[in-house]
Amino acid sequence: MNKYEQLTKDIVSALGGVENIQSVTHCATRLRFSLNSKDKSDKAKIEKINGVLGTQIGAGTFQVLIGTHVSDVYDELLTIPGITGKGEVADDEDTTIASEKVSLFDRFTRMMSTVFSPYIPVLATGGIASGVVGLLANLGVMTTDSLTYQTFYSIFYSLIYFFPILLAFTAAKHFRSNQYVAAVLGASIMYPGVADLLVAGEKADLFGINFPAFHFASSFIPILLAIFCMSYFERWLKKTVPATLQFIVVPAACLFIFVPLTIMVFGPVGSLVANGISTVYQAVMAYPIISCTLLGALFSLIILVGMHWAVTPIMLGILATQGYEAGLAAGGMGNYAVLGICLAVMIFDKNKEMKQTAGSSSFTLALCGISEPCLYGVILKDKKYIMNM
Repeated sequence: MNKYEQLTKDIVSALGGVENIQSVTHCATRLRFSLNSKDKSDKAKIEKINGVLGTQIGAGTFQVLIGTHVSDVYDELLTIPGITGKGEVADDEDTTIASEKVSLFDRFTRMMSTVFSPYIPVLATGGIASGVVGLLANLGVMTTDSLTYQTFYSIFYSLIYFFPILLAFTAAKHFRSNQYVAAVLGASIMYPGVADLLVAGEKADLFGINFPAFHFASSFIPILLAIFCMSYFERWLKKTVPATLQFIVVPAACLFIFVPLTIMVFGPVGSLVANGISTVYQAVMAYPIISCTLLGALFSLIILVGMHWAVTPIMLGILATQGYEAGLAAGGMGNYAVLGICLAVMIFDKNKEMKQTAGSSSFTLALCGISEPCLYGVILKDKKYIMNM
């Protein structure tokens, strides 16, 4: 028997059986189930299953926290007859639980999670690389104009700079659009011949129409708006254009229309939204000691309720624009409090199973910066831990 076979069978049973599961996917630590009826699931029973660290209902899905080996458990789940992976889920994602309308906020957080989460490990890796070479440059070991410095520096900042291309790809997957057409759209607005003519704050001209220019490097709002709208246009084309012509007509029409639209419309609109967010951010951070202290204390709770997927992209946008962002560092400090609690539980707790959970969760947090196993597997088990955090 596969070591995760019993675990998957117990989870499926507690969720109401195979017939109650529409589809399943996973993130870095959680299995995410779309259910036909959430009333048939037994949350308390699932949390008692050995190998389950916790549960959460959010973003229209029933989430079961497993840990960093979640992909192995997911693969085992797919061997159960009747279990459908996310890639095979029906097109209609507006109804995920027994035809219930998912709230706009849940849909927004799900979108943010789907679009941004694949890049979080790369951001962490790139951040380490840029930090190390920055330190070495300050110590005089290398110069900032050397190829060695620029090579490792690019690991982080190339991701930030070319965000429109990367986000176009994952956004298209979420909005059920052609990912490769979306990536070309992102690349088109980043093409040097176009980007060099789009100087932020100045006027640009396309088709004889003047509009405020927007430089798309490091941005994320315009490309998300563009891919969202293009996904509906693409589906309309597929219903309208004869099947024999779709191979050429659909991608050509999408690009010929949405590349200019992104430059002329979504760019300036995204700029207005970004400026509004920046204004609010500046107001909040006007008293950095107070705001950063609160953010550091509360960010782990923000993660617990899934709000981090709404907050983190905004912080990344500020980081890309300003070159620094204090909130990310302040929020990260909360992880040290979580880590300290889990290490204490690992050392002093008398429950052998809890010690093991705390140990593996601490390792995951210390190495990867993923706090969910600690939060759900340890912190939420005792209200004293929440108060101390």
